[in-house]
Amino acid sequence: MTAVPAPQLTIVPAPVPNRTPTMSLAPAPASAIGIDDAAPAPAAAACSATARGSIAAYRPSEPGSLGLASYLRWIPRRSSRLRLGVVFGLLRRLLRLHVAGAADVLPARAKLLRIDQRFFRLPGWARRTPVPLQGVVADWVEAVGCGGERVVLYLHGGAFAFHFPAGYGAFAARLSRALDARVLLVDYRLAPEHRFPAPQDDGLAAYRALLAMGVPASRIVVAGDSAGGNLTLTLLQRLMREGLPQPACAVALSPVTDVSLTGETLHTLAAADPMLPAPALPVFRDLAFAPSDWADPTASPLRGDWAQAAPMLLMAGTREVLLDDACRFAQRAHETGGQVRCELWQDMPHIFPLLSQLAESELAIRHIAQFVDAVTGAPAPAGHGGEPAEHTT
Repeated sequence: MTAVPAPQLTIVPAPVPNRTPTMSLAPAPASAIGIDDAAPAPAAAACSATARGSIAAYRPSEPGSLGLASYLRWIPRRSSRLRLGVVFGLLRRLLRLHVAGAADVLPARAKLLRIDQRFFRLPGWARRTPVPLQGVVADWVEAVGCGGERVVLYLHGGAFAFHFPAGYGAFAARLSRALDARVLLVDYRLAPEHRFPAPQDDGLAAYRALLAMGVPASRIVVAGDSAGGNLTLTLLQRLMREGLPQPACAVALSPVTDVSLTGETLHTLAAADPMLPAPALPVFRDLAFAPSDWADPTASPLRGDWAQAAPMLLMAGTREVLLDDACRFAQRAHETGGQVRCELWQDMPHIFPLLSQLAESELAIRHIAQFVDAVTGAPAPAGHGGEPAEHTT
């Protein structure tokens, strides 16, 4: 059985006037955000000093086009610098971790779980239901009233070692509402107890389970962030290897695409990213992968060929250490015949779509919905705008 190629598509989002969000610590309201869509990547001189080299190296070949041939798009900042400063400061205080090896993982998990339980909860307009999947732990998350046929298979982030059940439940609810889709939130096995390819196997098992339930591959969207973005892209590689049908599309937010950690922005943006501590990345990598795994495309998507893969949307912030991972992957996918669009979001940190206090979070979810609509040809009903997740203090 041979791999099933994905259909060609062109994405032309509809522009909406931009509006400036008001400043508060509450999630940015949907009314404060407009989808005035991506502008071409600017010249290097217009970029922040730390990101100039990376952005300039991957400028689109067709700056005036919104088609997939110009695979990089620049998204201007909406949030005020004051809002960014407050949010980034809070992130730096909350996410201080000391992980020098496997012995430090359990205490770090306990700390992060307390943060997760304090700051996040499932919105009242959503429900969460555990589901057994042939040995894989997973939950259905869906907005009340969701009636669409789409299914999002979501693979969470967390450096391959951590999970935030409440936070990802809240984000899955927002995706469900925006896409009019059920979200299968997979709790894959974590390092260091379970190393490569255990989490990749769990992602594949969850996908096979959806097919066994009768969900057509053409109605499945695979998505994930950070480590889960890696698992999203490597799942496409696994499907190609095993001759299984590709999903309708894939969405990777701030993905890890090169576990050998050779991206330049791991160094040039280390001080700018408030979410992801660059010095800890080799530690987390070594907890999850052996050196012999690094060149495998099912560990490092940057090493793969993408001609037979589903259409892919990537998002990365220009303040994040994994910026080069996204840019280099987009270039690799484009050069090997893949269908890829990579959005570069000005001044945004790692996995910014999950930060509902930022206007860009809501806008990113709308961009995801537009991308999925373009692929599936079935827009979500009006009014499903992906309202911000509720937070507690």
